Amino acid sequence: MGNCAWCHKKTNLPAVFAAEAPLMEWMEKRIDAWCDKNNITREDLWGGESDWNKINLSPEMEMELLAYDELVASVSKQIICKECLIEDDKIYKKYYLNFDNDSEITFTIDDIK
Repeated sequence: MGNCAWCHKKTNLPAVFAAEAPLMEWMEKRIDAWCDKNNITREDLWGGESDWNKINLSPEMEMELLAYDELVASVSKQIICKECLIEDDKIYKKYYLNFDNDSEITFTIDDIK
């Protein structure tokens, strides 16, 4: 038994490769709000092809985004509890499932028959 790296609860789950921190609903809402306020798309601010030189990004928001990106994009082997995995997946599906259409390829059994 170990402790979840994200919430520190005890868990029996094994270590997996996971981000240093989970996706954070409050930060995702902040990104959306900033985009709405500045009349740009989420992809323009937070997409793989975004160019911060082309938008009026404040230094404070840039620092927040860089720190958040570091937390959610840096991966290491660690123990994550079931509850945190489920919550992270829920937030991922809400904000990122159709965000980058080419980021995932899904095959079903029917595809390979």
